[in-house]
Amino acid sequence: MPSASSLRKPIVLLAFAAGMVALGVSVARVPAAADDARQQLSVAKIAIEAGDQDAAEAAVERARDHVDTVQLGMQGPVGLLGQWLPVVGASISDARHLGDALDAVTVVAELGAETYPEITGTDSTFFIGGQVDIPTLERLIDNAARAQAELSVARTALGEIEATGPGAARIGTARDEALAQVVPIHDGLTSSMPLIEQLPDILGADGERKYLVAILNPAELRYSGGTALTLTPITVQDGTIEFGEAEDTETSPALLQPRYWKKVKGNPFHQRQTRVVNATFAPSWPVSGEETLNAWRSVRGRNMSGLIAIDVVTLSRLAQITGPMDVPGYGTVDGNNLVETLVGSYDKYTDAKQRKAANRALVPLFVERLLESGGLPDKARVLAEAAQGRHFAAYFRDEDSQEAMQGLSIAGDLSDTDHDYLGVFTQNVVPSKSDYWQSRQVRTDVRLRPDGSARVELEVEIHNDSPPFAGVGTDNHLGYDTRWATHSVGNFLPRGAEVDTVSVDGAPTDFTIGDYFGRPFVRQTIEFAPQARHVLRLEYDVPGAAVVVGERLSYRLDLDPQGMVRPEGVSTTVRFPQGFTIDELPEGWVAAGDRAATWSVDALDESPHLVLSATGATNTP
Repeated sequence: MPSASSLRKPIVLLAFAAGMVALGVSVARVPAAADDARQQLSVAKIAIEAGDQDAAEAAVERARDHVDTVQLGMQGPVGLLGQWLPVVGASISDARHLGDALDAVTVVAELGAETYPEITGTDSTFFIGGQVDIPTLERLIDNAARAQAELSVARTALGEIEATGPGAARIGTARDEALAQVVPIHDGLTSSMPLIEQLPDILGADGERKYLVAILNPAELRYSGGTALTLTPITVQDGTIEFGEAEDTETSPALLQPRYWKKVKGNPFHQRQTRVVNATFAPSWPVSGEETLNAWRSVRGRNMSGLIAIDVVTLSRLAQITGPMDVPGYGTVDGNNLVETLVGSYDKYTDAKQRKAANRALVPLFVERLLESGGLPDKARVLAEAAQGRHFAAYFRDEDSQEAMQGLSIAGDLSDTDHDYLGVFTQNVVPSKSDYWQSRQVRTDVRLRPDGSARVELEVEIHNDSPPFAGVGTDNHLGYDTRWATHSVGNFLPRGAEVDTVSVDGAPTDFTIGDYFGRPFVRQTIEFAPQARHVLRLEYDVPGAAVVVGERLSYRLDLDPQGMVRPEGVSTTVRFPQGFTIDELPEGWVAAGDRAATWSVDALDESPHLVLSATGATNTP
């Protein structure tokens, strides 16, 4: 009779063999199930964006079935055992991580299929008739927080995939494709969460909030953007948004009367008595916003919680979504003609009182369309993109809310970089609407030194591309119908920059260097006849234009645009020292010689952060 020990060995071998067969079956099912899950998640994403709730829910349900197949095969005892086996263990471990990532992403898709209809669906109660439902908002915030957590899980799991075992190419491709989708969504949601969490407070869930909405006219520029066309107070409480009467210089002459108000400490552009319409001289909205709120209080005696600045360029982009409007005095206004109608047709609408009355009539019509529940994601996207071009900004006195705006680059602030920087902004000195035709080209030539400092040559070419005068009599160089322009050209430079020379059209000129919260600036006032071109040129040294690490020199440049009708063109050429070789050129850069490269854009409508690196011998150890 066989001994117990002699029987134990074949039993163990049989169990091991059975386990290996089960492992083989499980592993064999995983790749197809994972591919099917990813395919269904893509289908769900398209359906969610299209507003097809039934198709989205069906695709997410199918994705969940496939993910469960992956998890059943990889997360049970068979997968736990298999990851320690030689040869195949690495692939099984990778498949376990992929399964975890797919499971987390599927949870996000389930949340999306549940959440999206609540925001934009036909039965949505989130935003109706100018009112946000706070309980629904709080539920959506909870879903957003959960989605962020699941995306963190997915990103971590994908990062742990090594793709070194059998089938490495396939799983490595799956990892890279998934990361390409997960990372930007995770980063975007992470940066958005502070604002999302502040929304109940901003919308008055804990008490009444009062805000001021400034409609900006880029045909008459300030350093911050367009001059305030109208100012409209709004009150928000428990999600209900109520707009007050729009005010302008016609209905409120006090806006044009010089007066005192509390100055923002350190603001060099607030000098003694001034007009409310001049409160936005400072280029950054955290300063101009506070100045405007203080100025408003001096006129109306009301403290406000914040300011929303939006120019007519942004209104035109939103009108592409909201549709055409019939405005008394203007006729049909839509996304194609709104900018021209409001700020480029002073020859057509010559009666200032009638035109301002039409502007005031437009505001409530547009607000009504804007507050309709449809197209909320598209409206949010337009505002976010407009903020990048400094056509839209939001300033809040509450520190947490303002910090959230800063994190999303909606606050309208200037870059705080310690490296190379440039912001060219013009200000209308003699009242006119000639900035409607302003065209601007900005060119810099940067010569880097081995220690990271640089010599910069800056040229600002401005063309007053105005048509022939169409008014009565002669052009008196100011007012609504003039074709002349007088610009204060402000050049805001890198911290620590030392300006050597300034010239206009090749002729040297005297200059003074101002200080804007640690950032030097130089401004020159230049008069432009119709069709005139003038070139302002500066030469200056920048102490820390590039970062030096060993033999590597990395040039860094931040640019801030001005919210113009015609965005400025920008070109910058960077020249590295002798002995350096430029690394692989980033997107948007082109070679301009052995040690030089150029970045350019025809219309700067965002705030780019540029980096260009080269390797060579440096003077630093």
